[in-house]
Amino acid sequence: MMLQTSTLAPMIVATTLMCALVAGQIPPQYAVNITVFHVNPEEYGVAPINMNTADALGDMYFDLRTKGLPIECASGDPAAARDCDNAEVANNSALVITKLIVEIDSRTGDYGRCNICVNGTDNHGNNSCTNGVYDCTCGGFGPPEPCGQAVGVENITEHTKKQSCRGGDPAWQCWHDVTGHKTGGMWYSTYGAGYCGDGSSPPPAGCTWRVAEFVKRVNKTCSDNVIYNEVESVGLPCFDGCKDSGVGPKRNSSDPCWIGCFYDTVLGPDAGTPGGTIAGMPLSDLLVAWNLPFATTDPTKKGCPALKP
Repeated sequence: MMLQTSTLAPMIVATTLMCALVAGQIPPQYAVNITVFHVNPEEYGVAPINMNTADALGDMYFDLRTKGLPIECASGDPAAARDCDNAEVANNSALVITKLIVEIDSRTGDYGRCNICVNGTDNHGNNSCTNGVYDCTCGGFGPPEPCGQAVGVENITEHTKKQSCRGGDPAWQCWHDVTGHKTGGMWYSTYGAGYCGDGSSPPPAGCTWRVAEFVKRVNKTCSDNVIYNEVESVGLPCFDGCKDSGVGPKRNSSDPCWIGCFYDTVLGPDAGTPGGTIAGMPLSDLLVAWNLPFATTDPTKKGCPALKP
């Protein structure tokens, strides 16, 4: 039986569209879902295009290592610019934390350094980026290299295992290193070239990731308060000794004494010195505190209000 042209046309269009969709999808045998978190200014969208995300331990590392920022930024150390000029770290009151489930192609690639460009630099190798735009740099710290489509992955334990502060290094540098040794975790880079889109149009061929589910977005100040309360309850004798800071509503998280007590409680009293023993709160307790703001919106249960995506 011969079909009429009017009958064939819709079938051809449908078949073509189906082929396009299949060509742009992540192959099912390689598709895996990962739960990730990301800290950044609220004005940026929830899809982490050209951004770094992390699992709970990986993002907790990023968060905990910056609690000494007031001391680090006052040091005048040129290396501190990577943190002090980082728009995902500075101006804490404008930051949010977003929890997502992302479907990725498990054939991963190299991790990239993805940051918001500030004053023409990302402070990680690219000195010709566009201000306010997320930029990803791959390869060494020389001329920027393209990052490709594959989702980048970095194991924090492997990344930090050779990083140990030495004699003469400031306490904040030691806290950086020890935090990574304690938390471990995973980092991910989701590049624009690999984005499968939001579903409004067929995904591009070779795409490697998409947002499978938006879980929750919270103010970082709320999340910080939950974590600070947990840490202060454990290290209260130390915090009570700070003359320029109390705890809870009377907290001054910029006070060097408070910062020292925070790290003593989380990492152990020797963590600010070269070769110091890693101790402090059990990692499992820190992980519970990290997840509390996302578990509920009830403040009596240590939850945080949900922000609109």
